[in-house]
Amino acid sequence: MLGRATARAVQRALDQAPGWLLRAAGGGEGVAEKVFRSLPLEAAATTGNTLAPALEHALGQRPARGARETA
Repeated sequence: MLGRATARAVQRALDQAPGWLLRAAGGGEGVAEKVFRSLPLEAAATTGNTLAPALEHALGQRPARGARETA
């Protein structure tokens, strides 16, 4: 459950944020870490059991952004 919520939040950020903001945040990994750190997760949530699977899920299914990217 935690991983799915984190993955959804990361995917939404990747889909909606302009390219310059994604680059400034450190790419997909940077966005995922910021989302992970900002969500009110259970104490059992770690980067290994929540962030890593969410990042893999979000980046593995991320659509191409070439046409939407702005400088």
